[in-house]
Amino acid sequence: MSVNCADALSYVVTGPAEEAAAWVGREVTSQAPFPVNEAQIAYFCALVEDADENYWDNEAATTRYGALISPPGMLMVWAFPLPWNPRQKPEHAPVLALEVPLPGTSLINVSTDSRFFAPMRVGDRLVYTERVESISGQKRTTLGVGHFVSTRSECRNQHGVLVATNENVLFRYTVGAGGTPQRRSGPAEQPGAEPVEVLPEVRMPVTVTRCVLDAAATRDFFRGHHDQAYANEQGARDVYLNTMFFHGLVDRVGKAWAGPQAWLAHRQLQMIAPVCAGDTLRTDGRVLAVDQHDTVQTATVAVDCHTEQGPAARSLLTFNLDGLRNPTPTV
Repeated sequence: MSVNCADALSYVVTGPAEEAAAWVGREVTSQAPFPVNEAQIAYFCALVEDADENYWDNEAATTRYGALISPPGMLMVWAFPLPWNPRQKPEHAPVLALEVPLPGTSLINVSTDSRFFAPMRVGDRLVYTERVESISGQKRTTLGVGHFVSTRSECRNQHGVLVATNENVLFRYTVGAGGTPQRRSGPAEQPGAEPVEVLPEVRMPVTVTRCVLDAAATRDFFRGHHDQAYANEQGARDVYLNTMFFHGLVDRVGKAWAGPQAWLAHRQLQMIAPVCAGDTLRTDGRVLAVDQHDTVQTATVAVDCHTEQGPAARSLLTFNLDGLRNPTPTV
């Protein structure tokens, strides 16, 4: 087993696939390096151009939640460690799947399935427990040959309240040994019925500057997002946007329709193709259903993302339209 230390930001552990099986069920617990804070929230919202008042207006957010809150798209952001500090290297990688000993040193996120139960308020200290759920056998895709690693994390605040869960699938692979693609499951296929409402399209040019802001706003310095040569080695046309960008963008589109009082309860996201510098990103949002369950009104919203190259990501969002019931009080 060896750690790829080509640069100070690399945490990828390599080893024979036979060693990986022992990692199924292994879990780690770590505290976010910083409290939820207003500055990082502002950078993230600037990245996806999200004007939701709960992230900018202290009075409005305090009325609903007791403080300004973090966008749900930042769930993974708060867990990212500093790449260096004067005391020691971070104990764990930003994503546990990087520590699993596997032959492939290239990686790409495939899908996420996130549920949200309580707000992430400014000042909260979040604690994450992440577990390896499964590791696939060797798979051959258009990217290369490798393994899908599925993990599940739970996020709790300083009071032990469960804030959110996230199931993540990441592909660890060796570049260049491609073959027949093997598609991973993502959000459920959309119903064939006409949507309740078609949402306004969002168009966003993807510039190198936006990719740099993406790294700063998410603290994700994986080389594919800022190093053109590395991105090319992975088969991408240029540096590309990360998963957390898409979390923020699809949430913005759905929440703009649902309103500032609505609560995002569930998001499924499937990554389809990289969105690179030079592309123009556009969204296709549709309200699929609005339902009443006892006293709770919910809505199901699909938001797909496209570029000139074709489909890039698809998502399915579930909102509680009347807001979060009995949000946990501040202490």
